[in-house]
This record gives sequence, C-alpha cells and structure tokens, in this order.
Amino acid sequence: MILTNLTRGNEIGANSYLLDFGADGRVVLDAGMHPRGEGMEGLPHLEKMKFDSVDTILVSHAHHDHTGTLPLLMRDHPSARVFMSEATYYLAEPLLHNSVQVMLKQKAEKGIAEYPLFTHRELDQLVKVWQACGLERPWSPNGYPDPDNEPLTFDFHDAGHILGSVGTAIRHRGRTIFYTGDVNFTDQTILRGAEFPRHDIDVLITETTRGAQPRPENFTREGVIERLALALEETFAKGGAALMPVFAMGKTQELLAQLHFFQKSRRLPETPIYIGGLGRSFCEIYDRLAGRTRRKYPKLSLLDDIRPQVMDGRRARDFQPKKGHIYLISSGMMTENTLSNIFAQEFLAHDRHSIFFVGYCDPESPAGKLRATKRGDSVTLNAAYGAQPVRCRVEHFDFTAHAQREDLLGYILEVKPRVCVLVHGDPPALAWFQQELAAQAPGMKVVIPPPGEEIEL
Repeated sequence: MILTNLTRGNEIGANSYLLDFGADGRVVLDAGMHPRGEGMEGLPHLEKMKFDSVDTILVSHAHHDHTGTLPLLMRDHPSARVFMSEATYYLAEPLLHNSVQVMLKQKAEKGIAEYPLFTHRELDQLVKVWQACGLERPWSPNGYPDPDNEPLTFDFHDAGHILGSVGTAIRHRGRTIFYTGDVNFTDQTILRGAEFPRHDIDVLITETTRGAQPRPENFTREGVIERLALALEETFAKGGAALMPVFAMGKTQELLAQLHFFQKSRRLPETPIYIGGLGRSFCEIYDRLAGRTRRKYPKLSLLDDIRPQVMDGRRARDFQPKKGHIYLISSGMMTENTLSNIFAQEFLAHDRHSIFFVGYCDPESPAGKLRATKRGDSVTLNAAYGAQPVRCRVEHFDFTAHAQREDLLGYILEVKPRVCVLVHGDPPALAWFQQELAAQAPGMKVVIPPPGEEIEL
C-alpha cells in the first residue's frame, strides 16, 4: 500500500488521503476544504492524481474540512463510487449547498474569480452517486454488503464525533488499515462515545487534533457543564445575554440539548434559545434519525421538545441582545460577516453580556483573537467595525468533540499497530504523539506523512 497525504500542510486543514493498493484499487479518504483557505489555496492536492484514477471514495463525516471538496474530487474521478454512513449522507448535502452560497457571497465581496468551485445543479447530480452504508458490516467497493472473496473491503465504526461520523477499516488481503477520521471516545450530551475495533490493526491512520493540549488536572465533562450553568446564571443575574458562537452541525445540537436540560432542571429560566437557519436544518436531520443512531436520548426531539427560535433575516437586522436570551449562532470561528461575528459587536462593549466559546477556535480566526484578548483591551473582529474594546465576559468551555490526547494515545497503545500514521494535527500536536509513541512503543513505526509525497507502508 502506498499512502499519499493530499493535504497542503501538516495541520488541521483540508483533510484528504490517497491509499493505492495497485491493481486492487485506489481509495481516497475524505475530501475536505481548509477552513481558512480561499480559492484554490483551500483545496487539497487533488492534482496529484490522474483523471479518473480513483476507484473508491470513503467519507468519514460531514464536517466541511472533510467534505468541502468532495464535488471536485468526484468531478475528477467520475467512475469512483462514494460511500458514507446514513447520517453523513443526509448531513453533507445541505452543508455543501450552503458552501455554494458562501462561495457566491465571497465572490461578490472579495472578487475570488474561481468561486463557486461547484454549483447547486452539479451537486444535485453528484449526490445521486452517493451510497449510504450500515455500520459494523463489510462492504465491497462495488457497493454490496457482506462480500465473499473480495481482495479489498471496508467497514464503518461509530466515531462519536458528530452524528454519522465513522472510523473506517479497510481490509486488504489479510491486512487491516484503520482510519479514525475525527473521533471522540467519551459520551457527549446527545451522542455516545466511539466504538472502534481494538485488535488486528496493521496500519492505524489517526487524527491528532488535541495533541498539544494536555488534559487539565481534575478535568471532567460534568465539571465543564457545571461551570457553564454557573456562568449563564451570573450573566442573567446582571441583566445580560449570552452569545455562543457554534458550528451549525454538531455543536448546535449538543449545546441545544444541554441548555434544554438546564431549563428543565430549573438551573436557567425558560427564555428563548436562538439558532441559525442552517443549524435548524441539521436539527431536523438529527431528529429524523434519532431512532436509528446511537443516542443517549433517542426520544428527545430538538425541534419539538426544545422549540428553538430561528434567527432569520428580519430578526438579524433588528438584533439587540435581550436579558436571559441565548444565541447559538454560526460560525464557531466567528468568521467575518457571519452572524456570530456581526452580533458580537453588540456584546463586546457591555459588561453585562457574555460571549462563551464551546469548541475549537483557530488562533488566527476572529474567535481565536477574541479568546486571546484581555478584558479591557481592544480587538478587531471585522475590518468594517475596526478595533472594539472588550468589556463583556469572554470565556471558553471545553465541550470538545475530539478525543483527549491521553485517550487517543491509550487507544494507539492498546491497538499496537505495526505502523501509526499521524494526521489532522498542527505541528506541536503531531510532535507530542511522535515523542510519546517513541518512548512508550519503540517497536512501532510512526509516520508523519509529508504533504504531496508517496510513502510505502
């Protein structure tokens, strides 16, 4: 097997990896778009592959950094079959249609000539090729379950990251390659932790997102939940509102459920919780698949039981934060001209309000810059508004959907693969895993694949 890391850098970016099994097939794992890259700079190295040379595309989950260039990959490889879990099948389509809208907006605002990279009409045709596969059963690259005497098969396993996220085992002539995708081994508010195979894995390709972040002493998710409840109580006691920048898929649904439980237990008053329109679309899919996925509360309907209000265009134009209201608004990185970025201008200057981050913030993003700004100092979240003084409360609550580095290291050491390939992490994260594995598993071959280069495993 030859592995080619198609990403443009060893970082958390446009995830995509080519596995070449020679005459038995060529498989691409994921096709993401870099969250900060614009135009062609946001794409993986798709040009490294000859036209129509890929046989199989396996998608780990629907987040944009894993699916954002799937239409381009499919355009370049029209004969390839595309497989994913059922939930990813439903989540990825609205996300990619939203991506078209974002690219059209950026074309108008920034003059990015190549946008949109694909169209709504093209996407509608490409979706017809996708195939949803059940978990924990073998599949043929021809799309048949439980194949016999196939040299190459794959099977999906729940990754616990977002709805539909999977780790992928690829079986090739008696050997097993396992790709984690993004994984979380602990239960969240809605989703249960990953259920991964732990034996007979020869090559492990693993994410390393949190490799540079040690688990805080005495850290528990229950403790984070309690801190958030107290912070919201204190904000409302001062007559303030809370803005929580979130990703429309995953974080919106998890936090919506957690806030609902706060209200049911009377920790918080039953005041409105606002979400974005795209977040509502994903909530519909979460509800539709509630009985067919591993959930802690399969009977909880996010839309019917919680009844979040949608922040539509009219409400956004007239927006003023109101006492006790909670705004779960995209984007999680507070990208310029998104609602969370625009709304933040109404929060920053008022000490009664709060902005709470609940997930990963790229240090170079507006969210990352705000997190790094001391109270009383100024920050520029949007060039159109200029520098703003930060008087509101800004706090981070670690509701991560990624495995803690200690848990992921424990999984690697339990699996004991012959080769461990480290991906999806910034350089310090990759270096930590490399160092720990060298010390604790000296017989294991550890690889950090250079972007664009072939590596024989």
